[in-house]
Amino acid sequence: MSMFYAPNIKIYRGIDNDIRCNFVNRDQKKTSLTDKTVVFIMIDKENGTTYLERTATIIDAPGGAVNVKILQSDLYNLDAKYYTYAFKVTDGEGNVQIGYSDDNYGANGTIEIVEGVYPTFVASTEEAFGAGDTGSTIFLDPYVNRNVAQHTAQVYFSSAFTGTLTIEGSLSPQQSSLTNNEFVTISTQSYSAQEDPVMVNWNGIYSAVRFKRSTTTGTLSKVLYRP
Repeated sequence: MSMFYAPNIKIYRGIDNDIRCNFVNRDQKKTSLTDKTVVFIMIDKENGTTYLERTATIIDAPGGAVNVKILQSDLYNLDAKYYTYAFKVTDGEGNVQIGYSDDNYGANGTIEIVEGVYPTFVASTEEAFGAGDTGSTIFLDPYVNRNVAQHTAQVYFSSAFTGTLTIEGSLSPQQSSLTNNEFVTISTQSYSAQEDPVMVNWNGIYSAVRFKRSTTTGTLSKVLYRP
């Protein structure tokens, strides 16, 4: 019987998290993990979904100590709430054993995802020109209008593109239904037989932006934008 100490664990979105765990026997003495593999499992008991199954790094085999690294990318699509974690141990002959969490043969602990402590990844806004050559209006939150207010766009082409991409911005305080007259040209990028993605940067404080393409040949397929 291998046991591990099972306190409630907090892991934080926006940073890599290391979890160190010690295995003991039923007499609370260190148990060897030599020639054994330890796997960490994290599930959502509400729907029975396994969200993470990762082989732990054994950092002290005779002393029964392991480390599990949970990457910040592992948490991107998970809600900030409580989950269940457990360990399973496989010996050198392929026998799988339960890692018990207490003397009563419990086999799980509680792990909580906490957000709002570290900056987290925010996906870029995608403009795929589904409604025509004038893209949709992208309204900006007030907090992005600070410091140098740098904007970045990654432009993608599905075939050799000749034409232009115009970046427009608005200073209107409205957050809906802007007219063409409320936009001004920030920048116009010209391309000739362009196939590889290109990046465009600009600075400025705007309440909304949009992209307009003009095609001579080829296809400008999409723009990924980050304020």
